[in-house]
Amino acid sequence: MRNMHYQSSKHRPGLATADCMERAPRLGAREDWVAAAMDALDEIGEIVSNQCFSHPDALTQDRITAYALALMRLRECASAAGFERLMKACDALAVTVSRLIEDRSCACREKCEALTRFVVHAQAMIQMSTESAKRHTRRPLISPPLPAE
Repeated sequence: MRNMHYQSSKHRPGLATADCMERAPRLGAREDWVAAAMDALDEIGEIVSNQCFSHPDALTQDRITAYALALMRLRECASAAGFERLMKACDALAVTVSRLIEDRSCACREKCEALTRFVVHAQAMIQMSTESAKRHTRRPLISPPLPAE
C-alpha cells in the first residue's frame, strides 16, 4: 500500500511527480529540452541542498526517491537534447541511487558526496554541450569565389 500512496500523491513536498515528468516530452525544440534539463538539474540541486546529504544517517527514503525521479527526468531531457555524455553520467549515477533505494543503510559520506557533486558536473556538461553547439552554428559559410569576367 505504501507504493500506492506515492503513486497517487501529487503534492508530496520534495518529490518530483509524474506531472513534472509529463511536461518534458511535449517539448520540441532543442533549446526547450536544454531548459527542461536545467530545470531538472535545479531540482536535484534543491534536493541535495538538504542537510541529509551532508549527514548520511539522516538521509530519508523520500529524499532518495525524489532524487531518483529528478535524475530520470534529467536523463530523459538529456536524451532529447542529444547530450550523450550526460545521459551516460545519469545512467552511471542511477546505480548508486538504486542501491540507496534498496537499502538506505548503505548510505555513506562518499555516496552522498557523489550525488551532490553530480550537480556541478552535470551543469558543466550541459554548458560545454551548448557552447559547442553554438560554435558549430556560428561558423561562417564560405561561398565559392565569383567567376572572373
